[in-house]
Order: sequence, then structure tokens, then C-alpha cells
Amino acid sequence: ILNTMLVKVRKKWKKIKMKIKKIVKKLLGKKANMYYIQLKNAYKYIYCSGNKFNRILMCLKNVRIYTDKKSRNIISKLFYNLEISKNADGNFYYNIDFSKRIYSKKIIISNISLDYSITLNNSLESLMNKLTSTNQEFNENEVKMISTIKWYLDKITENIEGKNSKIIKDNLNNIKSKVAMSFQESLQRILFFNMLLWQTNHILNGLGRLDQILIEYYNSDIEKGVLTRETAKELLKEFLLLLHKNFELKSNSLLGDTGQIIELGGIDVNGNYLCNDLTYIFIELMEELKLPDPKVLVRVSKNMPRELMEKSLKCIATGIGCPLFANDDVIVETLINFGYSKEDAYNYGTSACWEPYIIGKSSAQNNIGSLNFMRPLNELLTRENLNEFKELKEVINKYKIYLKKYINDLCDSISNISFMNDPLLSLFISDCVQKGIDISNGGAKYNDFGLTGVGLGNVINSLLNIQEYVFIKKEYSFDELNKIRLENFNGNERLLKKLKNSTPGYGEDCESIISLTNEIINFSSSIFKTRQNPLGGRYKFGLSSPNYISASKTSPASFDGRKYGEPFNVHISTNNSNAYTELINFAGRINYGENRFNGNVVDFFVTPNFISDNFDKFVDFLMTSIKVGFFEMQMNVVSSKQLIEARKNPQKFPNLVVRVWGFSAYFKDLPNEYQDYLIERALQNESNS
Repeated sequence: ILNTMLVKVRKKWKKIKMKIKKIVKKLLGKKANMYYIQLKNAYKYIYCSGNKFNRILMCLKNVRIYTDKKSRNIISKLFYNLEISKNADGNFYYNIDFSKRIYSKKIIISNISLDYSITLNNSLESLMNKLTSTNQEFNENEVKMISTIKWYLDKITENIEGKNSKIIKDNLNNIKSKVAMSFQESLQRILFFNMLLWQTNHILNGLGRLDQILIEYYNSDIEKGVLTRETAKELLKEFLLLLHKNFELKSNSLLGDTGQIIELGGIDVNGNYLCNDLTYIFIELMEELKLPDPKVLVRVSKNMPRELMEKSLKCIATGIGCPLFANDDVIVETLINFGYSKEDAYNYGTSACWEPYIIGKSSAQNNIGSLNFMRPLNELLTRENLNEFKELKEVINKYKIYLKKYINDLCDSISNISFMNDPLLSLFISDCVQKGIDISNGGAKYNDFGLTGVGLGNVINSLLNIQEYVFIKKEYSFDELNKIRLENFNGNERLLKKLKNSTPGYGEDCESIISLTNEIINFSSSIFKTRQNPLGGRYKFGLSSPNYISASKTSPASFDGRKYGEPFNVHISTNNSNAYTELINFAGRINYGENRFNGNVVDFFVTPNFISDNFDKFVDFLMTSIKVGFFEMQMNVVSSKQLIEARKNPQKFPNLVVRVWGFSAYFKDLPNEYQDYLIERALQNESNS
């Protein structure tokens, strides 16, 4: 990062270079993490639009980091120093001062959505009146939080000016003492509280079920004659563009990884499918704007209108990678069986990417860790006398021993985590207010933690190849095959190719493979059920993870034909078959019950021509797939030719969007290893077909 910054900053910017060098020295000191954040923010500014060097200068000169040593006053200190944008020429106020940050050695609870219905149906005064618990310290923190927000609202309304300043000021002032009364005011309120989350260093902020939350305001304004479908669409368009603004600075691990997800549609407790005009408008706008962020998820069901699926597929066919599909017919029942109330389960949302949780009632940290299924297998191959194994069942049983230890070690490492006191989030978690317990101390109704799973497909295919070449064909002893693996298959390219192309494999509709997959998942589930997290909640896990590249970089070669450092398989996908129906049949027979529901995404590639030439049949396929029982689904609609050209000439494809792990991003913004892997998967898909 430092080298890149120094190259980017020209010689005339001597002051900036000096500032960078000073920070380097400080990075060696006690406050290294704080200054690392400062550098990271400065680095992001390089990629923003506008005068890049001025942005770097501004960032390095003005970044202030507020520590949590005096947690009760940290928010006040931060907001007192925020810069206020005076512009009020649009329909909304939305401004985040990214040069001011909160730093905490503790984790800030993030990766969740506010229950924005609370912000619309309450004023700050009514929220203040709900603070009736006997916990005086909690009440004082919340009062301080509310007072700070009121002061900040006054500061904004005193400073903004422009042609629409009056209506914006009125809408902002109403937050203090009135409920939202109109569609435009509701959007402003959501933007304001979303702005507060980003400003206080909460990351990966979702937006919830906006079509359900906003529909009463939309319908009311339509009936009053103060709003039309077209004017509402224009307001929503501006709303989405404002959320997209500075998406680079909102991004977490990669550019585009913001967590700004909007859930649409879904079934109610009676099995009726809920969608409305706003559901369609949001999808229409995503198709029109072709932005990677915010992103949209559609809760699908066998009871959904075919028209909505057609509208969704047309949006996906643009190549923007959304909407993601979440199958209510599978997910809701799973949530109920896990122990969530029926009412809560039917109102679920998702965390930043795809992990289901209960909006407004859960502290769910669904990316608290990564479950790397390959790690215990590597331990086994390193520590055991391999030639003592006589059959695959013995290998699997030994793998389970290592897997159990690995899972327990993971849970032990998580047990020491502590969270920063969070009066802002607690204000919008009803149970926290009723109990008088901060969300960081377990005040939410549900306090379950989630882990994302990676490498299971590689484990399954490795075990299948051990079975084939060691125990059935006996072409190698187990130890011989392992030595070849440890040498990264150098000089054994023919074997490597055979291992990679062995069929059937993970993701294919084969009874023995599905049975083996469920055996490992079920065993993992049984271990997690014995553990409790630091907030007193449970653990859950899933088969989809963003770590299929990062976790693989230091992972040795594996028997599935993967060389050292090459990426793991992506989510629920297959290397060997392009039969989408086969992949869906596989996914429909995986056991997602109990605690196995923390994101399970079927992921595949489709060429644009394939959808355009078979549109009605593809809709049939998607509607049938819902009944077969996939958990979640996403797809990249792009050709390898286009990706290869964009890799060579990024300036010719500035707006090419691809689906990464659980978000969409501009292809040009991705690191080389992600670009290369997308090209590899696209080529693989086209060669199989």
C-alpha cells in the first residue's frame, strides 16, 4: 500500500510524502492499528473520482481517529467535528465525512441492517420515552446518543442551502418529534440513519425489506395525488444513486463489498407471496442503472408471480449479478426449526451477502469466522501414517477427528471476542431497549454467530480421488500419492489433469457424493451444537464463503487437482458439468436444517446468448429449481471473451460488472487473482457446454 501511494504521489507533493513517512514510523509504535486505518483510508482515496492528489492530501491532513477510551463521549466528539455539506439542490440530504473515524480495539457490531420501520414509525422523542428500563447506565447512554443526533440534525439544517433546502430541512427536523408522513420523507429518514451508521464506522450496512417498509407511504401519496409511479421512481433513483456515492470508501475487503443489500418480496405466515409496485420499480431501476451497488435480493417461492421472475431474469441478464435469489420455501422453515419465532422467521433479511438473520431482533455476526474444511484434511495428511489406511471410511473417520478439533479451536478463538458498546444500534433493537442491555452485551432477542464455509467441494473431490486411485484402482499407495501432492504435482501433469477432471464430483447429482457431503455437514453441525458463543447464543454455519481465494493462498496442493495457492471451489458449484439441472438437484438434496443455514449459494456462469436464446425455458428452469429446493442462487452472465478483453484493455470496459462472492463489482476494480479466476470459470463453463 505504501509503495503504491508513493508512486502515485508525484514529486511536487513533498508534504504528502513526508506525512506518509511519518506514519510509517508510527506504524512501528503502540498505535499501529490506528495509523494503519488512516493509511488504508488514504489509499482508498486514490481510486475515487475527482482530483486524486487533493483527496490524498485532504485525507492525510484531516483524518481524525477517535478512540473508545471514553466511550460515552466518543460519538459526541466525532459529530462535533464533522464537515457539513451545504448542498440541498437534490431531493435529499446525504453526506458522510470519511475523514473522521472511530477507532476501537473492540469489534464494532456490523454486517446487519437497521430495522428502518422503527425509524419511520418513531421520532427521537418517542424513542426517548421508551427508555423505561431500570438500567440507569444504559438509559444515560441512549439519551446521550439521541441528544447528539438531535444536535447533529440542528447543525445540518442550519447550514444547508439550495433550491430544495426548505423541504429537506422540514423532513430532517421531523425526525426529532414526528413520525414519517410521506414517501419522500421516509426515504430521507432511511438515508439519514444509514448515514449515521457509516459515519460511526459500522461497516457492511444492509437496508432491509424496503418494498414492504415503504409501500404504505407510497400508496398513501398515490391516493392523495401528491405522487405518481414515475415521480416515485425518480425519487428512488436518486435514493439509489446517493447510496452508491462513495461506494469505494464504503467498501470493506474489495471495492464494491459494501453490504448495501435490499431484500424484495417474500411469503407471509399464510404462504401468500408479498410483492407490490415498489418490488418491480426497484428491479427496473437496477436494470436501468446497471450499478454494482446497492445490490438486490429477491426472496423467491413457488407461489411467486412468474412475471416477477421474468423481471428478475431480465435484470440478471444485463450482467450486473443481481438479484440474488433466496428460497423462502426452504429458508423460512429452517429458521423456525432453529428456534426463531414464526413471525420473525417470515420477516427474515440477510447480512451483507446472503446469510439469513432476523432484522431488528438479532445481533447476528454472520461473518465472525471462516470454516475451512480443507485445513483438517491437510493436518491429517501431515500427521498420519497414510499407508495404514485400508479403506476410505477409515480416512473419513480420521478426518472427522481433526475436523472436530479444528471446529472447537475456532469456537475457542471466538470466545475471547468483545464488542464495543453501541448505543446507536441498541436504540433500534427493540429487545435492547426493553431489557436495558446494550447489543454488545447480548441485549438482542437472538445472539447467534455465523461462520462461512469454504473448501468443502475440494475435500469431497479429494476424498473421491483417494478412493479411486488408492483404494480401488491401486495405481498409487496413499503415501506415494501424497508425496506427489506435496511436490505440487511437478512433473505429474497427466495425473494432475486426471484428478481435476475426475467424474462424478462435488455439485453433481450422484447419490454417494450427496451422502458424503451431508455426512461431513451433519458431523460439523453436531460439534457446533455443543458450543455457546460469548453473547450466550448459538453457532451456525454455511457452505458459502468469501474466502475461496484468500484462504487458498497458503493452502498446499490437494487431491482434487488443485495446485498450491490456487483458489478453492466457489460456494455450491461444480467443475465438471455444465448441466444446471444437475447442480440444482445436488443443491436440493443438501441438508440445510438445524444450524446449517448461514448462507448456501448455488453459483454458476451463463453466457448472455444462452439466456436471450432460451429466455422462457430459463424462467421455467428457475421456477422448477425453487420447487427442487435450492437454498440460494446467483449467477454471472458474461462471456469469457468479454472478460479476457476487459482484462487486457480495462479502459474499454469501465462499466463491466461481475458477481464476486456475495456482491457485484466493476471488473476493473478487482485484484488480478479475482479477474483470472472469473475468466477461468467462464472458460470452463463454455468448454463444458
